[in-house]
Amino acid sequence: MIKKIMCIVICMLMCVTTGLVAGTQTEDENAAQQILVTNSNQDRAMWDVQFNIDVGTPSGSTQLAPVGFDGTYFYCPEWSTATIHQFNKDGTGHTTFTIPGVSSCRDLSYDGTYFYAGNAAGLFVWQMNFTAHTLVSTLTFPVAARSCAYDIDNDAFWVNVWTTDLKLVSRTGTVLDTLAAPESLYGCAWDSNTQISGYTGPFLWVSTGTSSGVDLIIKCYDLATKALTTTTHNVAAELGAGIAGGLEVTTEYEEGTLTLYGCSQATSDYIFGYEISETTTNSPPEIPSAPAGPSTGDVGVSYSFTATTTDPEGDNISYFFDWGNGHDSGWLPEIASGATATASYAWPAAGSFDIKAKAKDSNGAESGVSPAHTIVISAAPTIEIGAITGGLFKVKAVIENNGAVAATNVSWDIDLAGGLIILGKASSGTIPTIAAGGTATITSKMIIGFGKTVITVTADTATKSQNATVLLVFIKTA
Repeated sequence: MIKKIMCIVICMLMCVTTGLVAGTQTEDENAAQQILVTNSNQDRAMWDVQFNIDVGTPSGSTQLAPVGFDGTYFYCPEWSTATIHQFNKDGTGHTTFTIPGVSSCRDLSYDGTYFYAGNAAGLFVWQMNFTAHTLVSTLTFPVAARSCAYDIDNDAFWVNVWTTDLKLVSRTGTVLDTLAAPESLYGCAWDSNTQISGYTGPFLWVSTGTSSGVDLIIKCYDLATKALTTTTHNVAAELGAGIAGGLEVTTEYEEGTLTLYGCSQATSDYIFGYEISETTTNSPPEIPSAPAGPSTGDVGVSYSFTATTTDPEGDNISYFFDWGNGHDSGWLPEIASGATATASYAWPAAGSFDIKAKAKDSNGAESGVSPAHTIVISAAPTIEIGAITGGLFKVKAVIENNGAVAATNVSWDIDLAGGLIILGKASSGTIPTIAAGGTATITSKMIIGFGKTVITVTADTATKSQNATVLLVFIKTA
């Protein structure tokens, strides 16, 4: 009798299992079906499983490849619709939302404030506020983005599509670096915290295995050498068969831990998290607000800008200003947390420049990059002194504008030093305008005197001197 009951139970379990092993839609290169088989967790030094959450069943979706986490919620956009699924930290509390103008997100990346994603087709990356459900901006890129990882050191993004080279692209669309993809990959995650023996870092983790029959395996680049490390992990073998989805890192899931997390496209899509490394108790300074300073200026004129932030531990802070033209201030001397840093710069060419700042505490922890403060630098007039000539009663000088724009209200002085100058020792005035490339002639007051003298002419910031001899009413220049 007992044997019969056991047989009946086993048959019932087999029927339930057969019902669960149903086909699912995945975003892969072959659009194949996958089957989820759960295995017992392995226990490895840097691969302790922190979570393994089935998101396919509660969402009812078969299109959950991207995943992001902001410290409170997990977000899983559908890869071919506008729907974004939201879950509590433990996988409960499922809700959905959409963002106008956003659809078919792929790999998500998070900079601590905003989420970023491309749709693998257009030459752009969206900057999104998942709390307000708004599209903040669209960053124009020279390449399409399926994988997307925010690189805090460069304030830029590693992106690629399947087997294309990974490109590090700035927010303004400039390609800063290139990395050969090891094989077809879906998501990637930038990591400057983990230390791997024999490698320098920072690292770029990638999720590979994007085709039917090729399960999800995580691999790791050392960005210092642009080569793959020997550190890999087979997620599918440990947590269940599935192909690659999005990948990201966070320090917000568990205090003191850097978590590498991602999504596996499986019979029922699941999100997983691994402990990758411990994090120090030292926190970086808060991201500075946009630098404060003028919004317009002229070429060659130095302008000052300020930035302020605080450090959670009250550490002293060093600031770094990026002038938006490939030049920067370097790391400034440390000042107290909350104190205001000041740096100055003169732009050598006209244009519009985005000034940004970041902060680093005395323990070396860096903040993210501040929002930009834009300054528009205009071409300035270039005033120079031409020929200085004497004559009867007066001195004349030619004032040249060798700049690209007109000069207005140019103040000038003619001064004589030395000799016995009875009359006309100093003269001054203002030239209303000098056209770009043009000249103006200035004339002193009547001069009477004797002896050798030095004539000094000043116009705007330009100065020139000329030796001369005053012969009562005639000024002879050398």
